[in-house]
Amino acid sequence: FLKTGKELPQPSLEERVKVVKEHLDFSVKWKGDRVGIVEMRRHYANYFKGIPDFKPYRTAMVTANDPKEVFDTLNRVLEEVEEPVWV
Repeated sequence: FLKTGKELPQPSLEERVKVVKEHLDFSVKWKGDRVGIVEMRRHYANYFKGIPDFKPYRTAMVTANDPKEVFDTLNRVLEEVEEPVWV
């Protein structure tokens, strides 16, 4: 935006999920399963802001106690959630 004065397009759902997976993987490797998962919980709302009907997926991620549960939910997001149309 600062360079062109034009807003960049929103990241795709696939891009968002990819970055969340990388962030979660890093967090778990750095802090361990439990702390890594707990510290990630605050970020999910921002990563998926503006995606309609996302609450059940976010709830599943913030209540998970195992990284595999979160990764499984993120995979479900890719399979089940429609790509939003940004205006």
